Amino acid sequence: MVRIEEKQGTMVPSSMPQQQNPLQQLQAKFKEVENGFRAWLSKQPLPVEATVVTTTGAAQGAAIGALMGTLTNDISSSLQTPPQASLNPQAMASFKQAQALSGGPLVQARNFAVMTGVNAGISCVMKRLRGKEDVQSSMAAAFGSGAMFSLVSGMGGPNQAANAVTSGLFFALVQGGLFQVMRYLISLMYLIILLSTHVIICSASCEHERTCINQKTENMAC
Repeated sequence: MVRIEEKQGTMVPSSMPQQQNPLQQLQAKFKEVENGFRAWLSKQPLPVEATVVTTTGAAQGAAIGALMGTLTNDISSSLQTPPQASLNPQAMASFKQAQALSGGPLVQARNFAVMTGVNAGISCVMKRLRGKEDVQSSMAAAFGSGAMFSLVSGMGGPNQAANAVTSGLFFALVQGGLFQVMRYLISLMYLIILLSTHVIICSASCEHERTCINQKTENMAC
């Protein structure tokens, strides 16, 4: 009910109904659906959870890859096969790497779908089996995604097996380094919050003691 008050001969509503931001409503609804989906997924068997997580990760990677492929479509169209690339393995390997990194939307969507899907699937399996998500699980997932990305994209020339292992190790080292850096930053932020809270509590305690001392002094003066 909106109460109407008379003020200076004019009918003015005393209170207006509060309307929630539609964007906030959409975010709250999306968060509710996401939490419900995660709760349902955590109760499923490991093969079902791994399949769903891998498919979801692959779909997200495909969308990102298609967008990147659209942005780099002009670069990929300008890449022409060198005339003597078939006679020079190093030149052919470099050309394939350039094609893998600057392919069209479909090529990039495929590459990123494989990379993100494998990463999400291995992370899900490792977390379910080991009961935790740590740097070892992150590096294992990165190794698998890097190796599969190398095989699917055709990077590395004729010796794809060795290049897949090398790419997997590179992805694992980068992912492990990022994991450690993020954990260090989180620990640092936690320490800063603790120190800030301690300083605020000490300041409030000192202010309270100062107030009590002033009150006692005033009472003694009276």
